[in-house]
Amino acid sequence: MDRLLDLWVKSLSRTKSQRTVITYSMCISALQKHMEKDKSLLEADPSAIYSYIDASSLSVSSLLTHLSAIKHFYRFAFRRGMLSKEKYSELEAVIEDIRDELSTAKPLKAPRALTREELTRIFESVKNTKYERVYSLFLYSGIRLSEYAQLRGDFFHKDKDDIYWLRLPADVTKRNKERMVPIIGPSKEETLLINQYLQQWLQDYDKNIRVKTGSLQVFTNRLSQKLGVPFSIHSFRHTYVTNLVNAGFPAEVVKEFVGHSNVKTTIDIYYRFSQERARSLIKNLLG
Repeated sequence: MDRLLDLWVKSLSRTKSQRTVITYSMCISALQKHMEKDKSLLEADPSAIYSYIDASSLSVSSLLTHLSAIKHFYRFAFRRGMLSKEKYSELEAVIEDIRDELSTAKPLKAPRALTREELTRIFESVKNTKYERVYSLFLYSGIRLSEYAQLRGDFFHKDKDDIYWLRLPADVTKRNKERMVPIIGPSKEETLLINQYLQQWLQDYDKNIRVKTGSLQVFTNRLSQKLGVPFSIHSFRHTYVTNLVNAGFPAEVVKEFVGHSNVKTTIDIYYRFSQERARSLIKNLLG
């Protein structure tokens, strides 16, 4: 077990800040102390996770951090062949259930979409590199990093309007539910252009779009610091959803595109009143 923990911390150090490494390590240490003395972390079952959270006096925000650390640790153990897929799936489902319960009690913040100026600076800095193509995929599909890690070229399908749709199989998505994602932007012109580019990139998906997720996170963290633009891979997802909302897509459609567990999550997080969006919808109605 000590060997596994050492490997996990070493892996964390490659993609996370030192502060996160320390925080996650403390979270796993706390879980280990909570469990029975004769049991290792790999012997944890759903009841142990529930018991750990129920016994805690931490704030909701801190508990969500602990759940992220626990999920990260068990995903690492699974990927290293030290935990069966069945066991990992069971623990992951429990963690997500608890996270959903806690999230309903936590005031939801409106996520920050990237501005046009920020996007311009980001894409100018990666122009003509593989990262330009990878960032484009995230920006125009809204997929999660975990979903990107399992993508293949044959997941993309073009419709009669020359728009690509990304079919994500159930075992790739966070909710274990298949979904279809359109590759679209905030305007017709931008949508058509990105789909033209995508057609070229898909001629060799691995060469043009595939990057190891760890390397991608490290590169993105460094680029964010260099540019002075606070963003992560998830920022592209927020921007994608915000573009859908601003374009007038109904909440139930956005929910399906991005894979939220329920439409309330979509509405509570993204459908906050905007005078600018209201004017735009009225203009479109009259125009």
